[in-house]
Amino acid sequence: MTKTASQVVTDLLTRRDAVLTQLAGLGSTSVGALPNTAGSGDHVDHVGLRQSLYRELADIDQALERIAGPHESISRGRLT
Repeated sequence: MTKTASQVVTDLLTRRDAVLTQLAGLGSTSVGALPNTAGSGDHVDHVGLRQSLYRELADIDQALERIAGPHESISRGRLT
């Protein structure tokens, strides 16, 4: 079943909210907020996780802009 444009927008907004919540929740001790660590066979790519969240957020925003299509705005007044 194909989703309508409004369903796709709703899904994208829901995911964007989840990504923003995850980014906002990065505290000084949480995964993604720390520098990369490696030791005794373990490697945690904190920086990569944070970068992937920002990249996903940018991709979602671009998709929402594409769905919205081109728009035109008119403003009146003086530039100072």
